[in-house]
Amino acid sequence: MAITIHYEGKFLIPTSVEAAADMPEKWANGLVNNAAIINDRRIAKIGDEGTFQTKIAGPSSTKFQPMIDDDFVSQSGRNASNIKRSQYKNLASSFNHWSDKLDLAFATVDGVVAKRFKDQVNNSKDNWASIMANKTLRITGDKIRGLYTPQAAYWMTGDPLANQMTNGHTLLTGAPYDFTQGVLSQVFRAAVVNLLTQCAVMIIDADMLAAEITAQNTRLNALAQMFKDAAIDDFAEPDAAPTSYLGYVYNDPDFLLHVRIQETTV
Repeated sequence: MAITIHYEGKFLIPTSVEAAADMPEKWANGLVNNAAIINDRRIAKIGDEGTFQTKIAGPSSTKFQPMIDDDFVSQSGRNASNIKRSQYKNLASSFNHWSDKLDLAFATVDGVVAKRFKDQVNNSKDNWASIMANKTLRITGDKIRGLYTPQAAYWMTGDPLANQMTNGHTLLTGAPYDFTQGVLSQVFRAAVVNLLTQCAVMIIDADMLAAEITAQNTRLNALAQMFKDAAIDDFAEPDAAPTSYLGYVYNDPDFLLHVRIQETTV
């Protein structure tokens, strides 16, 4: 058997990437300038108690229930069924409180539509910038200063632009290579960029827990497996076996994305 590694590279994710000076303002302006539309859509989508129960209370309770073991009994004597039922009842009956709070936030004050909402947005700009710097931007980068993990989409779909991307990228071997089934390369690119960001945020939130890295890499490999050309070796956990990889690796203090596109021929 002959093994060909069409491309292998690693992308170092920085510990923080400061938001560009204009980004917090653009974020705030987008919300402030559309405050009335946001409120109108909120009312149109969830404007009554029945819809609230169907779209918020019900789904939230469904997600909550697996968190309570069926055999659990609290110190006060409440069993799992009691707790689950109470949680749903409390949430389902909270529509008026929820709606009143939002009505207050979007109310016109001193002639300013949604004044409280707008004030809160403007007061949150620094916090938004901090969150972006420590999570999203360190994963994605930006188009002006350069991309980080989104570079992988270019390398994995054979885009010549990949060669112009250098932020944290270490080329181990090969060149940009389209591992997909050709016509699906653009679909894969759109899907993988979003998933790379989601998975990295989950890992960061879990403080680089090994089990969480494995869980998120399983998602990434499943996506790559769906799109890969039949000739490309199956995707697996990075460094687990001599095969194709798409996943995150934490070698304290370095947080990296490892990509390998491999083909084995007889």
